[in-house]
Amino acid sequence: MKSNRIPWNIAHRGASGFYPENTILAFKEAIRAEADVIEFDLQLTADNHIVVFHDQTVDRIFRTKSNRTIRSYTLVELKKKDVGSWFSQKFTDARIPTLEEVLEKIPKEISMILEIKSKEEKLADLVLDVLDEKKKSLGLGYITVRDINSYNQIRDHSPNHRIGLMQKQKSPQEFIDLIENKGIEIVQIRWRNWSEKEWSSLLQKEIIVSAFFADDIKEYEFLISKNIDGILTNYPFKLTKFLENLRTRGKD
Repeated sequence: MKSNRIPWNIAHRGASGFYPENTILAFKEAIRAEADVIEFDLQLTADNHIVVFHDQTVDRIFRTKSNRTIRSYTLVELKKKDVGSWFSQKFTDARIPTLEEVLEKIPKEISMILEIKSKEEKLADLVLDVLDEKKKSLGLGYITVRDINSYNQIRDHSPNHRIGLMQKQKSPQEFIDLIENKGIEIVQIRWRNWSEKEWSSLLQKEIIVSAFFADDIKEYEFLISKNIDGILTNYPFKLTKFLENLRTRGKD
């Protein structure tokens, strides 16, 4: 069993509670919030550029009803799109960033979790190429994927970067079994429906565990009581303040 620790403050899609998700604005705000790690999502365009975008279809962010996917747009087409006004009219100038732009505009020492949104081998391969080209270390972070096939692919091709697996639609026990059978070392769990028995089984393993997601003080307290390694939050300023108070109490 792990000893008590202060978890990483992981800014989910940047400081996405106050700024449009997956934008440079949200990432810079996460840095100001002193988040330990910035998490964001990666997809491919029609012309095979890596862009930072969560949904497979564009309608929620573009405020359309086209049902078009990110994969159906070229980068030039996407760069014309406003990805901020869905959140607030203050952000009409926000544009979708590429992975290269993020690595250029965010300080090199910042830790990152890169979520691979597609099962396409091409996306994972191109992400690894960009990281190698830019000589980017993910620091505390890692590359995270949604299925075991993608996990195996990246693990086999990337000795330089840690790989994590998300729980997604698996039940807690199914996910625990997968961790044990496949030797997974980093996981992201959907924690709200985990039983005490499942928590106990998970936390006995020598693995890195991050929780998706928590924005409430009581949720922070619960997750910290479980000695997990990281908390994904949309409000990194709020979690930073909470953790600072926790450290202060620990010194008393």
